[in-house]
Amino acid sequence: MKKISTLALALIAMGSLSMPASAQVKFEPVSSIDASGWYKMRLIGSKFNENVSSSAPMYVYSLAQATSDKHIFGTSAEEQSDLSAYVYIDKSGNSYAIRNMNGKYGDKKAQSSDTRVDLSISVKSSDDKTFLVGPYWDDYKKGNIGKFDKDDKGAFQFSKMEDDVLKQYDVYSVTITGYDAATLTCNNSANGGLKTVYNGGSFFVKADTKLEESNFSATEVKGYDNPVSIDAKAKTIKVTYTLNLTGLVDEAKEAISHTSAGYPLEGSTSRTNLQNAINAANGTGDVQTKFTKLNEALDAYKNDKVVKMPEDGKVYLLTNVQIDGTCYHFSYSTGRLAAVKDKAKAAKFVCRVVNDKYVFVNADDGKYLVVAATGNSGTNGGKGYITEYDAQWANLTLSKNSMFSCFDIGGRRYTDAQKPNPADQFGNFIIDKKDGKFNGIGMTEYNKADHTTAFRLEEVTYPNTVTFNAVSDVEGVSHLATFSAPFATVIPTGVKAYYVSTADNSQATMKAVEGEAIPAKTGVLLTSESADAVTMVPATDETLATIENNKLGNSAGAAKTIAADDHAYILSAVDGQTAFYKGKVGTTLGMNKAYLTLNEAGAPEAISMNFGGNVTGINQIVNAEQNNAPVYDLTGRRVVRTVKGGLYIKGGNKFIAR
Repeated sequence: MKKISTLALALIAMGSLSMPASAQVKFEPVSSIDASGWYKMRLIGSKFNENVSSSAPMYVYSLAQATSDKHIFGTSAEEQSDLSAYVYIDKSGNSYAIRNMNGKYGDKKAQSSDTRVDLSISVKSSDDKTFLVGPYWDDYKKGNIGKFDKDDKGAFQFSKMEDDVLKQYDVYSVTITGYDAATLTCNNSANGGLKTVYNGGSFFVKADTKLEESNFSATEVKGYDNPVSIDAKAKTIKVTYTLNLTGLVDEAKEAISHTSAGYPLEGSTSRTNLQNAINAANGTGDVQTKFTKLNEALDAYKNDKVVKMPEDGKVYLLTNVQIDGTCYHFSYSTGRLAAVKDKAKAAKFVCRVVNDKYVFVNADDGKYLVVAATGNSGTNGGKGYITEYDAQWANLTLSKNSMFSCFDIGGRRYTDAQKPNPADQFGNFIIDKKDGKFNGIGMTEYNKADHTTAFRLEEVTYPNTVTFNAVSDVEGVSHLATFSAPFATVIPTGVKAYYVSTADNSQATMKAVEGEAIPAKTGVLLTSESADAVTMVPATDETLATIENNKLGNSAGAAKTIAADDHAYILSAVDGQTAFYKGKVGTTLGMNKAYLTLNEAGAPEAISMNFGGNVTGINQIVNAEQNNAPVYDLTGRRVVRTVKGGLYIKGGNKFIAR
């Protein structure tokens, strides 16, 4: 009766094969190896391992990949029950080679070799059907086949793969060129052999399965293309690595295009060298040389530890970057700090630098970012924010993470009561890859497959930079703008802030803001003696101004669409005349601006501003009915009837008709 292998039995169990109920599974030693083919291999005699015998053999099988000590064959007291049980005997004349299913050959010590290594496989005992291999392979480490030694105690047996098993599969040979360390992985479920192989490896695919290039993935190598091609007739799969200089140039251009936080400084050596390498790559010369130099320059650029740090007033998205590229963005969409994959939910943080530490304020609501501790530990129940500035929690540290363009962000995460030892009270933000949850870690970098402390700061636009408009018709004021924000902001040097304390049908009276900072969601007018734009930064421990009965509304955090019941007046210049002009219903005022509110009967089209000086220029806007003096238009022609909203001169004063 024909005996079949454990593999065949497994296939029968899966319905792939059928056999009589009386069949037995047994290793069938061959008496000679006359041709190349797939064989099971076992050691039944050993000089170095006294436990090995014909009744207690050591089976040799194919490992998916070479192990760290370079031994490419596994050994086990139990016979393998799948296709990994087989190795390939490569016979050429009177010499042999033994190849792992993954494509690596065994040399004289059964270690991995990229090419065929001639061995002898000679009969040791025809009665026992044993062979000497190597010469003199043995189990010299009790689990690692090898040991080139002038001793013939080692005794191996071989059992050829059964024809009925081999017929179940199409055996594809793999050829990989252009990159020696590459592997190819087959993800088709019909693959019954090893999942990943090297150059020279083999895939055992269920017979008549149609393979597609998409069933395979080859090792990704920066700057190389690695197309997979399949020849179903010849049963071959080829991967050809070719230099992609254009792709590397594109990668380098993208990397050097960034000048914000986390990237090498402008004018740095690494940045200069990378730009020079990009220029050279676009010129003439040997492709390999250009590729190598550009690759080296790009690596140096990415490994530069001197990078730009976050800046006052800049606005950032904070994104955790996992080793495999998975990203989690800081978000308060759930009411507490969370890490989410949806970038649309990412919070914007305005930065403030305080004594070489960094404060990040949520641009939406003014909350201060703090380290999100595990559970409810830390401050504010572990919610990852505080509503009032507290330096011990809100002042965070940033240090360069080894991952390109990323930082470690750390701060206090436990109270004295929770962790009495001060050294245990601080830690970096760290996020789990599997679910985006915050975890606990000390003030160290931790970049592993399951967690990282790497965070990228992506600079985004946000209207906290104020551009002043030059004015010439408001006494004592040369440059003017409106502003508001969802968070308290510091009044910049050289800038004065005002709010409207009173307003009537003729003018709005300005009152200077007393204090170092403007409260959140407070509309103000800003004046400056220069034309320079200023960036409004979040307040920390500055004294907040007390502002009462402010007639200025605000669009802090969101654009404002003017409604009829807003009674809104927008700061504008009409025909060179600066004033608050009645806002048209349905028009939109941009985010972080201010507007005047005036709900009074007979309200005019425009309201002048009074900063406390003599009434001149636009401050002289009055009603046409105040006297019986003749009225002129701006060209000097006398008019009998005015048009509502028109600008005229009467008694030497300008006015807007109503």
